[in-house]
Amino acid sequence: MRSFLFIINERARGGDAAARVQRLIADGPLADADVESAFFVDDEGIRRGLASLDEARLPVAVGGDGTLCSVARILRADGLSEHSMGILPLGTGNGVAHSLGIRDLQTAVEVLLGGRTRRIDVMATTHPAAPLSLLSVSVGLESEVMRDYQAWRHGSRWIGAAVGVARHGMSRVSDVMVEADGQRIVETTDRICNVGLHNMPCYGFGVRPHPIADPADGFADVRLHRSRVAYWAWMGAATLRASRPIRPTIHPSPPPTGPIAAPEDESESWQINRPGRL
Repeated sequence: MRSFLFIINERARGGDAAARVQRLIADGPLADADVESAFFVDDEGIRRGLASLDEARLPVAVGGDGTLCSVARILRADGLSEHSMGILPLGTGNGVAHSLGIRDLQTAVEVLLGGRTRRIDVMATTHPAAPLSLLSVSVGLESEVMRDYQAWRHGSRWIGAAVGVARHGMSRVSDVMVEADGQRIVETTDRICNVGLHNMPCYGFGVRPHPIADPADGFADVRLHRSRVAYWAWMGAATLRASRPIRPTIHPSPPPTGPIAAPEDESESWQINRPGRL
């Protein structure tokens, strides 16, 4: 029998995550599993939940990308980065889950019960608001849009996205310096649209801006856009790629135990060793 410790973000899915998990356990393949649940709203709640973790039980982050990063960060800080970890995507965009081929709850359960254990890279930063990232880090248009989205999304995700794009969708920034592999690729006097450091191929909803990104290759991919037109053309292509989801590897029997760390046109691309700084 598989044993899981579900670390559930109480605020995920508008506060409905706990009820959805209970229905999932009662009505599906997880009914035969040994599932313990712990609920949290902050880091201390995650630590309290992880206090009951043992070698036989797999911790599962239940929520979105923020939940997954928080659980991974605390496991890493507590010296448990070699402990395997699972994902149950109950967030808004679930970019990490999409990047690993886990596009919905049914697939997530199949992976928990018979998926392949794999290592993934993490990106460590010196930014107090994002000391660890599994997905991407960016400066410019994307970070400005996301700031507005985060401020508005609890009222309406669509309004949050609309406000962010309307205010910053054609903006450019300066006073940013970026070095990659010893090369200065952006000077503080440059005006750029966006520069991003990618660990995984997807953003939220399966949008795939950097399809060649490999979450386990030991590199982060830097993508620089100086042109706003080139950026939005790139994102348009990324959105079209969402119709071709990444597929996970499912085994007919439970996987072996083991660790996981849980075109030019005025755009340029580099790889830098991870962990990186942006």
